[in-house]
Amino acid sequence: STTLPYYVLNRISSQISTIRCPTCMWFEDGTFAGFEGCALNVGCCPMNCTHVWNYEQTMAFLFPSLEKDMRIKDLSIQLMDDGLIHHRLVIPLNMPRASGLAIDGQLGTILKIYREFLNTGDIKFIEKYWDSIKKALNYVIENFDPTMRGIISGKQPNTYDCSLYGYNSFISSLYLVVLRAVEKMASYIGDREYAEKCREIHGKGFRELDNLLWNGEYYIQIYDEKNIDKHQYGKGCLSDQLLGQWWAHILGLGYILPKRHVERAVKSIYQYNWREDLSNHNHSQRAYAISGESGLLNCSWPHGDRPKKPILYCDEVWTGIEYEVASLLIYEGYVNEGLNIVKGVFRRYDGRIRNPWNEIECGDHYVRGMSSWSILLALEGYTYNGYEGVIGFNPKIKCNDFKGFFSTGTGWGLFI
Repeated sequence: STTLPYYVLNRISSQISTIRCPTCMWFEDGTFAGFEGCALNVGCCPMNCTHVWNYEQTMAFLFPSLEKDMRIKDLSIQLMDDGLIHHRLVIPLNMPRASGLAIDGQLGTILKIYREFLNTGDIKFIEKYWDSIKKALNYVIENFDPTMRGIISGKQPNTYDCSLYGYNSFISSLYLVVLRAVEKMASYIGDREYAEKCREIHGKGFRELDNLLWNGEYYIQIYDEKNIDKHQYGKGCLSDQLLGQWWAHILGLGYILPKRHVERAVKSIYQYNWREDLSNHNHSQRAYAISGESGLLNCSWPHGDRPKKPILYCDEVWTGIEYEVASLLIYEGYVNEGLNIVKGVFRRYDGRIRNPWNEIECGDHYVRGMSSWSILLALEGYTYNGYEGVIGFNPKIKCNDFKGFFSTGTGWGLFI
């Protein structure tokens, strides 16, 4: 029973099926593993890919024990002595780890650890793996922010199957919210020295990133254009530019960048990247939305200066990014705009030419689409901290007559 619009309920509930399809598997020993997507008789891109599962929220709120198993693997066999977390799980588990780093996945793994802690309130989980959590963050600091400015630099391999260079808010916003999350965990277990370290770096990064990258409308990328000639976005408006802020809202960690700039940036993403009709769009890459349909582009260059060889997949439409941006719009008060994006996905996957339960990216039943659960969290204004015993709701739609489902790591119910 809910007052959510039918198309919102459809997109949230339909993607639960991904957990039960051939994309995912649950082994007899309790190990949960998932491809990025699947095809008729094969999986697409193995397993538990940190930078793609970065967007998934559905399983964390419905099947938290499966999600927790993924974190245990991340913090044990996937974690190297230097703190690097390999971004793909190798099966069988006794095989060597070999997938290497994805910086967004490394940072996202730490955020998912904090999410699982909030959902369950299990402080013993944090205490048990605290040294591993610090090791994972220290790896990022030492290799990507050695002067502790609070902003990531250097070669940054990521979910766009390329490496970004220089400074960008896509990766650095994740870094900022990780610092906030680890500060909270450190405070909970009494590691005041490490909490203060994270607080200081975050404070510097809050100012540094905004001063460097804010162009008055959105956050850009600054890099060495003379020596780096491909797969960057530069002055483009990247839909993923506030990925860290999306996570901050989900985790109840407030604003990691100035609120007024976050509001303006997400409005710019909608203004410049949303297409009501893609008929005139040049699909130079994979076409997941066609003429007559609407969709959110991964990146655009509203003021020109598109690189000759831009970031990969920039002209594509990914449902996982659409849900992320839609929920960000809702969090920032642009409810109608956020719902319009969800409605666009619903119309594309209405059963006429696409399967409503099968959102496609690199393969069928792609896990990034499980970011749709964040729409529910945003519309409900849902917050939960199982350790502190706090739950909250601040509905953004039908505020005086809202009814909706919620779930935590230990229970579920209806908010009426």
